[in-house]
Amino acid sequence: MKKPRYIALTDISTAIEVDDRQSLIRLLLYSNEIQIEGLIAVTSCFLKNGAKKHNENIIHSIINKYKCVRNNLLIHDENYPSSDYLQSVTARGINAFGKSVGNGFCEEKYCKNSGVRLIIDAVDKEESPLYIGLWGGANTLAQAIWTAEKEKSENEFNNFLSKIHIYSISDQDYAGKWIRDTYANKLVYIVSPSPPDRNGSKEYYKATWGGISADKNGHGSENGINKTNGFSGADFNLISNKWIKKNIKAISPYGKIYPYTRFIAEGDSPSFLWLINNGLNDFEHIEYGSWGGRYTLQKPENEKYPIFTTANDKVIGIDNKLDNSPQATIWRWREEFQNDFAARMLWTIKDKYELANHNPTAETDNKIIYAKAGEQVILKADASDPNGGTLSYQWFHYPEATGNDFYLDLSDERSNKVRVTVPKDAKNDMHIILKVKNSGTPPLSTYIRFIIKFERNS
Repeated sequence: MKKPRYIALTDISTAIEVDDRQSLIRLLLYSNEIQIEGLIAVTSCFLKNGAKKHNENIIHSIINKYKCVRNNLLIHDENYPSSDYLQSVTARGINAFGKSVGNGFCEEKYCKNSGVRLIIDAVDKEESPLYIGLWGGANTLAQAIWTAEKEKSENEFNNFLSKIHIYSISDQDYAGKWIRDTYANKLVYIVSPSPPDRNGSKEYYKATWGGISADKNGHGSENGINKTNGFSGADFNLISNKWIKKNIKAISPYGKIYPYTRFIAEGDSPSFLWLINNGLNDFEHIEYGSWGGRYTLQKPENEKYPIFTTANDKVIGIDNKLDNSPQATIWRWREEFQNDFAARMLWTIKDKYELANHNPTAETDNKIIYAKAGEQVILKADASDPNGGTLSYQWFHYPEATGNDFYLDLSDERSNKVRVTVPKDAKNDMHIILKVKNSGTPPLSTYIRFIIKFERNS
């Protein structure tokens, strides 16, 4: 499977945006599955001068640490890029806060900015989509789009826009809203909108991405509407500094540079976690739900065009209570994606394949099944573990993925196959997920998403 192409625009720094450093360290461990086309230092409302040489050098320094462990990573997957390549796609964006057109972005003097040109060249490079993670402000991206419109014919520019898929970590300057108001009918934009200044952080409890480290201390909302003291259902132990020390910092020289959390851990990682080829994620369908959360196409108040934005999942937490929130669309997978991260950090020190754990494989002949209401179908998969470990199977219905108002309890099914009877009142497709987990340390998971296409009885 071809790697999805990805650019990160990051307001990375040594003291303020430490979570950007955390996210970049994780991202490089997934560069075997994600084709990194750019790492660009940019500004934000929290770092209005964040596109300096110093900020770019932070990216280079993390890549240099990656270089030290790449030989071991290649033992576990031969598709890790060279550090020289990663250095070559590192750049600085516009070192000005994106406040309004003609005042911070979209000016002639910025058309040749290295970050701007890198974005334009990456979009033009192939016809496949370019996924852009806005970890900070959007002014460099806005300038790239504005410049491309000046340089291209109408048809060329429309094709240019159609390849852009943006996942924004809220709004950290005014440029993101400008992009949406001007072009969102021609590109894909994923965001939980917020005020584009520092005060906007007061509304981050509404944002989906907070689920990456939502906890009982206030990083989220029980319903995505009313501010609360966070969650009691999300497992905070898996994102605590104690967990970080044991599973990341103490493991290898590369893990050692991973900073402890100051405010929220890895707030930017959801923008690429949905691009990992684990069988659950579908990077053409963010509405299906994934490690990066679930967003649906809506037209929020104050938006000119429909965008992919906040949606809730209903999840039973570790407190055995039902949680209904946007952050639950991410934290429901926390055990799996944290175990996956910890396993990859172990790859950086294990010089033999058999000394580390690897994801099981799972295959099926047919992921798309057509059935009518009342019909029974059998879903089956073949799975194996590259390390020869024991496998366990968990089936579950994901009703929110298609807006079904019923739930099928498949918790008793623990083999590699399941019988599903389509409810007689079914109206939409049904998403049935199989999770295959191995017995390694840490245990790793792989998924298959079965979609039962509903056929109306004639």
